[in-house]
Order: sequence, then C-alpha cells, then structure tokens
Amino acid sequence: MKQKAMDIKLIVRPIIGCLTHSHFWEGPCRAGHLEDMTPEAETKAADTAFAAAKKTLESAADEIKFLDAIDARYDEKFIVSEELFAQIEEDMDKVDFFLCINWRIPKLERYKKPVVILQNGNEGIDFAAYCRSIGVEAYVAMDIQDLNEIAHILWVRKAVANTRALVLTAGGQPTFGIQSLIRDPEILRQKYGFEVVKLPYTAIVPYMKAITDEEAKPIADRIINGSRDTKVNTDWFINDIKYYLAAKRMMDVYQCNAFTTACHELCTSEIPQEMKFTPCTCHSLMKDEGIPSGCEEDLNAMMAMMIMQYAANRPAFMGNPNHETDELLRLHHAVPALCMNGYGTEPLQYKLWAFTGQGFGGKLQVDFTENKEEYVTLGRFNPAGDTMCVKTGEVVRSEYDDVYCSPYYYIKMDDARTYMHNLAGFGHHQVLIFGNYISQIKKIAEVMGFKVLEG
Repeated sequence: MKQKAMDIKLIVRPIIGCLTHSHFWEGPCRAGHLEDMTPEAETKAADTAFAAAKKTLESAADEIKFLDAIDARYDEKFIVSEELFAQIEEDMDKVDFFLCINWRIPKLERYKKPVVILQNGNEGIDFAAYCRSIGVEAYVAMDIQDLNEIAHILWVRKAVANTRALVLTAGGQPTFGIQSLIRDPEILRQKYGFEVVKLPYTAIVPYMKAITDEEAKPIADRIINGSRDTKVNTDWFINDIKYYLAAKRMMDVYQCNAFTTACHELCTSEIPQEMKFTPCTCHSLMKDEGIPSGCEEDLNAMMAMMIMQYAANRPAFMGNPNHETDELLRLHHAVPALCMNGYGTEPLQYKLWAFTGQGFGGKLQVDFTENKEEYVTLGRFNPAGDTMCVKTGEVVRSEYDDVYCSPYYYIKMDDARTYMHNLAGFGHHQVLIFGNYISQIKKIAEVMGFKVLEG
C-alpha cells in the first residue's frame, strides 16, 4: 500500500537569520551600549540566539520533520552569501516550506517556496506582506503555538495531495446512487493533488477468492469477540473480512491509500448475494486505521472525509441526511468507526449486526452519544469540487435498525431546514467527525483554495 497519508511528514528547512554588524556605530536605525554592539558581542549574541531557536524547534508538532538548521548571518550590506544559499538549496526538492526565525533572509523569495516566519514583531509581518505581494506563499507565527497550527494546516494540504484512492466502479456517469458526485477526478488532481485509480468493481472478486480462511478468521474472531451483541451470521462474517483484506491487497498492487466502491451496482450484480458479504465493515475498519474509505464511489464525500479526518486526527462517519424537524437532522449509514474520539483513544463499544435479513453483511452499531466533544461537524463538497458545505450540531440520540443502513444519528442543530435546502447544491452524503472544526476547515480552505458555505 502507498504510505498512509496520515503518516507523511512536512519537510521543513529552518533558517535562523541574524544581522551582525562589521563594527560599532550608532544612528537612526541602531542604538545601544558599546559593550553590546561590538562584532564580538554581537557574534556571541547570535550564537545564543541560534541555540535558542534550535531549542524552540523541539516543541514543534510531530507532523514536522526538520532538516538541519542553517545559521544565516549577514552584515549591514544585507547580503546573504552564495555559500549560505548553497546550504539552503540542499534537498530543495524535498522542502515543503522554509521556516525563517528571528531576522528575515534577504532574497529567499527567489525560490518561490512557501515561507513561515517565526518572529513576534514587525520583521515577520513585513517580510510576509512582501512575499505575498509578489506571489510567494507566506505566513507569520508569533510563537510555537502559531507554528504548529500553521504547520498542521499545511500538513493537511500535503496529506490530501499524497492521497490516491482506489475506486471500484461500474463506469456509470453518474452512478445510479450518487448523481451529484464529482464526475471528473482530474479536477481534483489538478486542484488538490488527490489522485484516483478506477477499476471495475468486479476486479476485487479474484482477490477475495485468494484470501484464505486462515488469513481472515483471526480478524473476524477479534471483531466478533469484541461485540456486545452479535446478530450477524458468524460463519458468513468472514467474507466481509475477506473483502476488506482483498481491498487492501488491491491497494497494495495499485499503490493506493484510500478506498471507495460502487454500492448499488455491486448490489444489483448479486455478487454480494452469492458470496455473502457487504462492503460496510471494510469501510469501518479502514477508517479506524487512518485510511479514508467511503461509500458509493462518492468523491464529494471522499474529499470532505480526507480533509476532516486529517484535520481532526480521527475517523469520519458518512451517511444520508433526513430532515426530522427544523431543529433535528437524522443521518444514517452502516459505516461508523470505533476511534471516533481520536486515534489513540479508547474505541467505542459496538454491536455487530447484519445488514441483510438473511444474516450476511456485518455492520457495526455504535452509539455516537459517547462523543467526548460537545459538537459534531458535518461536511461535503459540491459537484464542481470547489466548495465545501459545513455545519455543526450535537448528537442527541442513536437508534438502530435490524436491517439495511443503520445506525441512525439524530443531530440537534439550528435551522436544519435551511441546511437541507443548501445541500441541494452539494448532494446528500454527509461526512461527520466528532468536534467543532469549522474554524480550522475555513483556514484549510484558504490554503487549499476552496470556498466554504457554512450551513
């Protein structure tokens, strides 16, 4: 499998700038005490500042991998030596952004690389404004908190650009189930770097048949044993796991790290009826592993899922919305994950029921009122792939149906009626994560270049 997008790092080149003068003088831009303004004193101060800056980087987010810090000193001619620029240019193709600390780096803009300036004062703001005015992406961080927040947003952009989805399709344009989908994935590749590999939905069958019971049974047993209430045919449930393992094996072959499959077309082929499985458990398991996995080859939902899952560092649910009252929305599908409160947190409890009346097709039934956050965030992209509709609400209850798409989540929100009307420009599947991420999504939108409609 292609490296999970959530495991990638931002490659950052720290450049610690410092103005050290060739001799002592005072004037309208320089004043102080002689003992602090000699070349020896300023060199000592620059050494201290360089060490302090490197120490600061120890508090940076794990999403960042720093290259060796460069000590970029220059004198009152404001010229950075070509020797220093040669150091800056090392591994240039790997660098996601330059991190400038303390003083500006004259002519760094020549590389057209994004720049983050870690400096609390006029120097950073001025340099950032100059960069932006000439088309160079630039951000100001007043402190390490700012740096981590900016880096996270840039990391989300990189993670999306490093996502490649395996899409199992019947080739219909549009599909039967999702007429509102983004029909041309090239739009997403050009705009966001997100790639799609499309193959026939039937191509997974030989992979399924190659998965042995010995491979699938330990996973099936683990899920069955963890269930509080099991209503699926446990002999058939192994086929859901074979589908999951087959999808991962295909992702290995085609170097993908996200997944979605046709649902209506797969169903009408009667392959699931014959082989006794549904894709639902596969989607749930993948999302708990940090792999975006969505229903019905819905690229609108996949785009929202990637951004929300990466931004929140937790898996996402997706489902069909229904207007219950003007203050209550219902969302239902059979693909909840267990680490909804965040990767590394205690998995939610679940029941393992069957999607079908015959007893095949496992589906996890999870209570979303176990949300440790007060709110949930909903999101979806429009068919043009340039706007995301977002909304917050609060899950007030969970209900379960013995067959078909379930759980049902009832979400309290202001003006659900207007929200549903807004979705007429976006389509129906809604992606849900625990927590209120509206503000962060808006910041991500600015960096990635899409619009946000707050429902």
